[in-house]
Amino acid sequence: MQWKYCLPAATLGNEERTALEDLFLLPEDGSSGNQSYWITLEGLQSFTGGTREEKLERLGDSEYVISDTMDMLVRRDDFSRKELLDWAKVFISARLGDPQPVLVEAVGDEVSRCVPIIHEHELNNRRAEKIHLLFVHHKAGPPAPTPEESLASHSGLEVQTVRIDEHATEALVPDVIQWADLLLVMDKRMRQVIHKRLKTLGITKRVICLYLPEHYDRQDPGYTALFTERVFVYLEKLGWKLA
Repeated sequence: MQWKYCLPAATLGNEERTALEDLFLLPEDGSSGNQSYWITLEGLQSFTGGTREEKLERLGDSEYVISDTMDMLVRRDDFSRKELLDWAKVFISARLGDPQPVLVEAVGDEVSRCVPIIHEHELNNRRAEKIHLLFVHHKAGPPAPTPEESLASHSGLEVQTVRIDEHATEALVPDVIQWADLLLVMDKRMRQVIHKRLKTLGITKRVICLYLPEHYDRQDPGYTALFTERVFVYLEKLGWKLA
């Protein structure tokens, strides 16, 4: 059977390697409804899920193990895009029962069905209210100035910031996650951490990566302007309108 797939990190080329990546799968037979299967493939060099020794202990004599939350740990340090897709086929055969899966990359409108989305009714319900933004930062310290400071002049926004240790297993607090309309991070590494922890909580939220440094010069107005511009570019793309 054919499966459409989507990688959140669309820039992962065949020659690049990663030890942790999310993958969204949509079967052509429609058996998943409008929802995709959200799986995470993890190698021994990933920065979550414990030490290398702990991961090897989980594997035992197996080449891979699949958790109840659809995470797949493989006995490889890392993998290329092709290897990632090969392991995805193993996952589909082992967990989803298709002995001969064929993977085809999602394109166009198919992509919107292969990633966690904000449903249109949720957008409509929130357009007349304040938009809740939750910024998730590395525990090493808050950025300067904080998102709350940078976005304080925009009355249509409510902003909170949380800090987590990307190497620890601590979970995000469900209450603050449910409060947020969007989660925003600065780099791809933290986005992967958040996706994994949301999955553990069984919560689907859109996570936006701004691709900006965590810490910057408080005296640099250009950076603050760029930060604010990127936030509002994403809000516009998602169809959010401030009250």
